[in-house]
Amino acid sequence: MTKIGNIEIGAGRAPYVIAEIGFNHEGDLDLARAMIDAAAAAGAHAAKFQTYRAANLVLDSVEHFNVIRHGELDREAHEILASHAHDRGIHFMSTPYDHDCLDLLVEVGVPAIKIASMDLTNHPLLAHAARTGLPVILSTGMAVESEIEEALGVLRSAGARDVVLLHCLSKYPADPEQANLNTIPHLARRFELLTGWSDHVLGNEVAFAAAALGACVIEKHFTTDKNLPGPDHVISADPAEMAALVSGSAAVARALGSARADGERPDRPESRLYRRGLFARRPIAVGETITPEMVACVRPEALLAPKDEVLVLGRRATVAIAKNQALALDLLDGGE
Repeated sequence: MTKIGNIEIGAGRAPYVIAEIGFNHEGDLDLARAMIDAAAAAGAHAAKFQTYRAANLVLDSVEHFNVIRHGELDREAHEILASHAHDRGIHFMSTPYDHDCLDLLVEVGVPAIKIASMDLTNHPLLAHAARTGLPVILSTGMAVESEIEEALGVLRSAGARDVVLLHCLSKYPADPEQANLNTIPHLARRFELLTGWSDHVLGNEVAFAAAALGACVIEKHFTTDKNLPGPDHVISADPAEMAALVSGSAAVARALGSARADGERPDRPESRLYRRGLFARRPIAVGETITPEMVACVRPEALLAPKDEVLVLGRRATVAIAKNQALALDLLDGGE
């Protein structure tokens, strides 16, 4: 069991749902606050942003540079958004893309450090995250198992105590047929860690399946309006979809429950109503020999079950047996 802030995650708990706002706000603090409000209203546990300096993330000659530059947030913006999230009862979280950004998040106050798939091989950043003492949520998009193992070695060597691996398909949007969700329980067994799903598939069906396979954290891109300008809005969940994801994944977790094939299973009492018993199909007089035509094998459950019919046939009634009376061995000769 692990805690993110004040919320326990793990087996038997509803998935911790992260509304990945990323840079969908494009630097507009009013929009960012509105997105936090919407994520909180939808029931998400965290509203997550991205903390970076474009010049430290991508070459300024790359077209993507100008796209992400507008989403930069300074210290004051982080403090404002963290405070706003706290007031709305939702965790403020962000993905740092360099050491200084990670330090800023620790100072502002985040319950965990989320490392993006692109930085799974960024060992200096992993070590820096581990040294904070906060839980580390590590996305594994594009990574093969040996790279995941190496990253975990770096985290553990630097003192990381709680690590959650997110299975991830780094495509936008991702094809559900390529999701390979069985990776979630595989990673949990292979590395003995809590696992989750960073969901880039449109809709919630795949996320629900991930919850059924044990995902304890589910991250999904989030927007207040899919029609807003910017590359990520169209692939993001809107407030209605996020609310459905939160409630649906929690319902899946509750439905998983525990393995029950013993006397404690909740439907055990229903056997009295739905299982069959042996009854007299007609009145049986004293001394009559019981034949198949005299026995009704019907609901509800009775003293004798269908398997006991061989113990009844061929015996004589020692007392008068009324129609619909439950048969019992002590009503027959040789019975006990």
